[in-house]
Amino acid sequence: MGDKNRALRAAARKYMEESGETSLQKAMQHVRRQYEQGQHGDDLADDQERMGFDEAPYADEYEYRPRVTGTAYFIAWGVQELLGLDQVQQLVQHGEKHGQPDASDPITCHLCDRPIDVTREEVVHVGIALLQGAQRPGAQMPQEVQLPVWTHDECGHTRVWSWSQLALARRRRNLPINPADLPPKQHRRGRTPVEDYYVFTMPEDSPPLFYLQPGDEHRHGLLGFRADRLSDGLPALDLSREAPRALEEWSIAADRTGLLYIERKGPGRWYQPPSPWAPPPEWLAAAHYHQGAIFLTAPAGSVSTQKLDAGTSNLVDLLSVSRNDLLFGAVMTVTGLA
Repeated sequence: MGDKNRALRAAARKYMEESGETSLQKAMQHVRRQYEQGQHGDDLADDQERMGFDEAPYADEYEYRPRVTGTAYFIAWGVQELLGLDQVQQLVQHGEKHGQPDASDPITCHLCDRPIDVTREEVVHVGIALLQGAQRPGAQMPQEVQLPVWTHDECGHTRVWSWSQLALARRRRNLPINPADLPPKQHRRGRTPVEDYYVFTMPEDSPPLFYLQPGDEHRHGLLGFRADRLSDGLPALDLSREAPRALEEWSIAADRTGLLYIERKGPGRWYQPPSPWAPPPEWLAAAHYHQGAIFLTAPAGSVSTQKLDAGTSNLVDLLSVSRNDLLFGAVMTVTGLA
């Protein structure tokens, strides 16, 4: 999907979040009118995702939604992945306790700064913000700090955020922030983005593998990439400890021209390249035999582009990336090969 369309869709989602509009089609029409009138310039570029797909989704009807008393809690994708079911339930119980009108330490909405009264709210959204903590001895990545993010339903659906993503969302709502928490200002006009890299390999005794790596660094850094993939619903993988899980809601569409796009049931197309990917015939045959493929993705620069260009990279190159919780993926069905 083109850069302009991705930016328009991201701007439309932002407009929906801020205005309360529930129709994506109407929001797109509104943003297109603004674009035609010259009201969108750098903002559209700033909202573009770097990897060819739209920005990570917010909560929707596919979310885990535990109900306590009269309040439903939307738990953003990735939160249960990070915390586990027990801690998610504890988080909801915390909300029930501190979301009372007379609570001495009330929970507050991160997108309006007002207290959340669970005795009056039908829906409360719960996400997580990722912060950089202290450097761990011998580790490449600093320790990660995770803080719950609560929002009213009318203020906007939540997700897994990096701290800079949350600061940017607050600035857009004219809420107080520390300017140092914002991501670096981008100057992308006139700059040609680096193409994303992809590799097809065929490990022994397993489905074929499709590795996709963005060409450009994520605007919000490694935590931003990690937050987006968790919000997308992709689990992190440690290849030294586990094999990729099969996720039925994910699929890769194909036809006689090659692989067309990756999608998730509900949100729709997640990544669509400018032209179909063309894996080797034996890779497609293996995907047809296994009825699926292993999809992996990691931040820009995770694997040497020289190795990727030469086709000499392998899973060993991704082991250290996976140990730092920066490798994401799953076994996905490949459709259209019958």
